[in-house]
Amino acid sequence: MREFVLAIITALIWGFVPIIEKIGLSSKTAEPVASVVYRTFGSLVFAIGALIILFFSNSGLNAMKNMDSKSILILALAGGLASVFGQTFFYMALKSGNASVVTPVAGAFPLVTFIFGVLLLGEAVTLPKVIGILLIISGVICLK
Repeated sequence: MREFVLAIITALIWGFVPIIEKIGLSSKTAEPVASVVYRTFGSLVFAIGALIILFFSNSGLNAMKNMDSKSILILALAGGLASVFGQTFFYMALKSGNASVVTPVAGAFPLVTFIFGVLLLGEAVTLPKVIGILLIISGVICLK
């Protein structure tokens, strides 16, 4: 149940942030790649805040120290791909498109996750997952 509540909170945040980003991109001078740089700077500020919280928590710094280098590199690569490339293409689409269309289409990433989860991680293909994927595809088709 806890993971479901956390996922709902994530959806609320990720659902609202594109509205803020669309407003930020609405200026004629707001170029998508430069906007990603400023967004990343904002993420850095929040990350420093999280680091300060970890510093004062009992296990926070130990959790960072104990993380293996492979996990660190993989997560850093994932962050770079998502934060730079994914966000740049998203901003390019959001700058000229409607947030109410661009965000759900870009938000169809669970389809890609499902495919790679099955192919690379050996995750099971189940009827509920297939139905969910078909709903995602239907939604994208409806928005086009």
